[in-house]
Amino acid sequence: MTTGRRILRRALARTFALAGTGESGLRILTYHRVNDGHPHDRLSVTSRAFTDQMDALASSGRPVLPLAHALPALGGAAPLPAGAVALTFDDGFEDNYSTALPILHRFGFTATFFIVTGAIGGTETLDRYRGCCAADRMLDWEQVLSLRARGHTIGGHGRTHRELTRVTAAELREEAEGCRRDIDERTGESPRLFCYPRGQESVGVRQVVAAAGFEAACTVRPGVNPPGTEPFVLRRTEISGDDTSEDFRLKLEGGFDTWHRFWQRAQAAWAP
Repeated sequence: MTTGRRILRRALARTFALAGTGESGLRILTYHRVNDGHPHDRLSVTSRAFTDQMDALASSGRPVLPLAHALPALGGAAPLPAGAVALTFDDGFEDNYSTALPILHRFGFTATFFIVTGAIGGTETLDRYRGCCAADRMLDWEQVLSLRARGHTIGGHGRTHRELTRVTAAELREEAEGCRRDIDERTGESPRLFCYPRGQESVGVRQVVAAAGFEAACTVRPGVNPPGTEPFVLRRTEISGDDTSEDFRLKLEGGFDTWHRFWQRAQAAWAP
């Protein structure tokens, strides 16, 4: 991200936060990796930054809920605590276990880990990090089981991390149904939650994911989730490697929501 764009979005976020334009509801934070080996990677948050963010979250007094436990409240069947937050991790990188997990436990937080089941326990990492280093490996199934045993939730993120709007109907069903089956067979528990790879979804994709047996799914649409939110289009707030402590606070307050909506629409308009 250019310096000028970073300054502009931060200034707008401060303005929106001061104006109190943020909606109320469940804010779902999105992480991918926590490690110190990729200091310039947007999807990698350093261990120090992650510790500081979890400390800020704990100090804020906001209730941190397991995402699955918040579903009844989003459906209107239970009250949603004010300022509620849920933590999620996408993809299933090994540093989620080795680095993020001890920090989460230090603060008593649990998270949902959306895993690409075809990559778990394998020797290959995802395309973004292919050819980098051994530290970019994925979780193995023993670590997945350990996450679950420690109170965390395992969700589906497809079998191969392909964009689900770009595959055939048969491939789409296999990505959703096969992912759910993999987790069920390996953990003994069917996953309730799904996350669309790279956020690519449509009405048809949502229908197939629901038919596969998932109860809700996360997108990359920005914002919070008030009661009544459609469960297969859950909005999230991505935490990036270049976020400052102020950025994190502003994201919790919804200051970046309008900017993120604008930027996503601009990217869609510019796409070929």
